[in-house]
Amino acid sequence: MNKLLSVAITAAVLMLTACHIVSQEEPTQEETDAIEAYGLLTIPSSGFTKENVRTKLVLVSDEQLDLYMFDVKFATLMPVTIDMVISGVDYRKTADGIELSGTGIVPTAGNKPYEKYIVTDLHGRMTADSMIISNNYGDTPAVYEGKIRISNL
Repeated sequence: MNKLLSVAITAAVLMLTACHIVSQEEPTQEETDAIEAYGLLTIPSSGFTKENVRTKLVLVSDEQLDLYMFDVKFATLMPVTIDMVISGVDYRKTADGIELSGTGIVPTAGNKPYEKYIVTDLHGRMTADSMIISNNYGDTPAVYEGKIRISNL
């Protein structure tokens, strides 16, 4: 009886695991209007830098985009890195790239708004091979400089 129960439990665990794996492999919608870069995030007031920060700009309309930043950390003592989104950034296309601007934007991380770190004075420029963005998170200025890796524009 114990052997039969053990086999049944093992089979149930394997079935649940198989279902979980299948659900993780669901196809995702490919973003056709996206730009991806890797670069350096600098906090000038403290001199802190975070290398290899991945950013992604996703055009959501003819005038606004969402800025995703992955594996972000803003201070040496910050215990974890976060993935965050700055939604509703204004942009305009220029002859040699894209210019970004925005103020009063509440960033989100883990679908949670972070009103204490409201984004102000966001200005940026993206060319065929580079991206630079400066802004404030609350009272803290930040600068991101990255190299374009993927552009679907």
